[in-house]
Amino acid sequence: MNATRQVALLRSLLVEHGEGTWVVCASSSMVPTFGPGARLRVVPAAAPRVGDVVLFDAGDSVVTHRVLARVPWQSDAWILHGGDAGWGAGLVRQSSVLGRVLSPRSRPTLARRIVGAAHAIRDILRARGGSCVTPRMVPDPLTTGREYDAGAEGFDARFAESRSTVRRFDVIDEPQRRCARGAERVLEIGCGTGRLLATLRGRLCVGIDVSEGLLRIATGKDLAVMRADAHRLPFAEGSFEAVTAGNGVFRYLDYGRAFAECARVLRRGGRLAVHQYSRWSLGLRMRQRLAADNPLHVGDPAEVRRAAGAAGFVEETVYLWRNVSFWPYAVRLPEPVAWRLWDHATFVFRKA
Repeated sequence: MNATRQVALLRSLLVEHGEGTWVVCASSSMVPTFGPGARLRVVPAAAPRVGDVVLFDAGDSVVTHRVLARVPWQSDAWILHGGDAGWGAGLVRQSSVLGRVLSPRSRPTLARRIVGAAHAIRDILRARGGSCVTPRMVPDPLTTGREYDAGAEGFDARFAESRSTVRRFDVIDEPQRRCARGAERVLEIGCGTGRLLATLRGRLCVGIDVSEGLLRIATGKDLAVMRADAHRLPFAEGSFEAVTAGNGVFRYLDYGRAFAECARVLRRGGRLAVHQYSRWSLGLRMRQRLAADNPLHVGDPAEVRRAAGAAGFVEETVYLWRNVSFWPYAVRLPEPVAWRLWDHATFVFRKA
């Protein structure tokens, strides 16, 4: 039976029988208290209380979460919900509750409620801002290459002019260097003049870029580079143990095609590190420092995660960085509280 029919059957059982219905837990991600395969007894829950674990009708799925708070609003109440740790919280209508799971009742701590509320506010603002966000557009690689060719002269000098920028990227690039460390063969996508490539410690490090002007500078540094499009990598399957993509190069790429090519040239178990810029970031005075409709950057880490997962990658970790004007010039933020405060993201994936 496919997932859609399972959800429909479960929903009909709960609606028709309600009292005493048994549900088999499909995944421990529903609520950490329950392991996969756990049998849950569901009873009617017209007015869920704080601390209850309830089943929500999510349309295409039925999910289980713990109630953190109830917010009366107009003719229906809204329920703030989340897992036992408070992560992944959100808001749903009380009318979407199918039933309450019989389990030890445990009231969430104040910290869990605060984190859950922060997530709910974030989700509301994202939903409101979604209507004014320009769909992501991928520029033509040849056009991108010509634009960088025009500014190739003095490229490194301009980067080095800002001491804070140099030191900031020393911090931000560390996950890229760590990804390549110990690998026999490493590929860098969008190597430019070779600033990051020169610091990678693989036995053989190769860089590609679409700008001939930047590659000429990298060649002058005795680096192994070549002109190539990341959508069509000129390498055989399983050629590398690590792939890095620094300085937001994926903003110029079609996520689906680029991740698929990275997966193709990586060996099984190989690692991929991708740095991207934030579409928006709030300053201390709550003003957006990047245009909210910039189609090149990342508005939600889920955009990158979905494309990477579809290509067969498993996420190992994500670094969300906030720019600061003092040492160390970039501070890593915990994802549950990063919201729109992060300026850079570095994703580290492993090929499954």
